[in-house]
Amino acid sequence: MALSLSVKQFDVDSTGKQVYVLGTVTATGSYVTGGDTLDLSNQSLIPAGALPKQISVFTQTGQVFNYAWILGSALNNGKLKIYQAGGTELAAGAYPAGITADIIAFSAVFPKFQ
Repeated sequence: MALSLSVKQFDVDSTGKQVYVLGTVTATGSYVTGGDTLDLSNQSLIPAGALPKQISVFTQTGQVFNYAWILGSALNNGKLKIYQAGGTELAAGAYPAGITADIIAFSAVFPKFQ
């Protein structure tokens, strides 16, 4: 179980009424049934304490895996659930090479506090 999010400063747009964040997710270790936790609280470019209004996570390499975001109650406990071709959830265990080598795109919209 280890997902990490990488966000670069130029991939954040906070000039409008909302904060748009782009990044990539990297998977290492093992997947947990029900979804692997993706901690967003360790990203200084994401508005602290603001739960996202919307998150999209998807492959950029054409892999057969589908990624679904499950909103948590805080920035540190949202989950990324992964489905295989055919719509069945990825089995618990080591991430397959198709996921660890994938470029997993992350896109989110957060409320902007002023």
